[in-house]
Amino acid sequence: MLLEAAAKWARRGALVPVLASLLLGGCVGPGLLTDGTSVSMGTFNHGHLRRGRRLFPQGDGYVIPQLWQERGANFGTDELVSAIRRAAKRVSKEFPGGVLGVADLSLPGGGDSQLHRSHENGHDADLIWYALDDDGKPTPPVDCMPRYGVGLRALPPHETPGVMFSEFTPRRFDVRRNWALIRALLQDPEIEVQYLFINNRLRNAVLDYARNHKEDEELLDRAESILRQPGDSLPHDDHLHVRIYCSPTDRGLGCRDNGPLRSWRKRYKYMPPSPSRPAPLFARAGSSRYLTPAVRLSGK
Repeated sequence: MLLEAAAKWARRGALVPVLASLLLGGCVGPGLLTDGTSVSMGTFNHGHLRRGRRLFPQGDGYVIPQLWQERGANFGTDELVSAIRRAAKRVSKEFPGGVLGVADLSLPGGGDSQLHRSHENGHDADLIWYALDDDGKPTPPVDCMPRYGVGLRALPPHETPGVMFSEFTPRRFDVRRNWALIRALLQDPEIEVQYLFINNRLRNAVLDYARNHKEDEELLDRAESILRQPGDSLPHDDHLHVRIYCSPTDRGLGCRDNGPLRSWRKRYKYMPPSPSRPAPLFARAGSSRYLTPAVRLSGK
């Protein structure tokens, strides 16, 4: 027994110089020694993603069309990927038959993307609108992002350099399911949505539907605040762009939220890490000295 104990402590002692060399050599940074979950670092347009979670090509109520599967940008934080799966599953249960199309999230390690000015730290996702055919039946997503114009009818997609979209059958914007998707994201207790980028015409359509169906007033207030047409990019008449806030634990490792701090989010933004997910090693609550990142954050 004494020999076994001695060997055990010898093995533990052997780890000390290894850890010391890593620390002194600058090879350890935030997010490397953690509990094994994803870590979002930096901002949506100047960040990285460590141990990003992969969204599988198909699941309950959703599919990643082949065009976006081939890009390989189907990684996000644990929180974002799980939220997309929950939202798609909830909509499919409420209104069977519809399938959510999922386009780009982030690349495996986050960082710059040729087609996006954001999507860098695992907090952004592009969701293809639910659509109906001329008979009012759900139509599946294809390798295309049709725009929805006057009368909520589908129009040819925005031209995108280097991207060849497929043709699509006639379709129109499915107001009912798209509101259900927005509601599912806003009511998900595991995430906090910062923005849902959407064209103003489509925004008016889903909010009018929600009001006519007597949705909760507090939910409507949040939706009106969070649903926004961006002013510095395309109008998002072809997809819903989801952006979530940093989780409390990731914030301690360098994740930063740009943009407005809404009144109902003050507690979430500044509260300590959740006890259900312990603070990672070398980033315990109360510590003001974090290790220097091993990867320099870079942006466009």
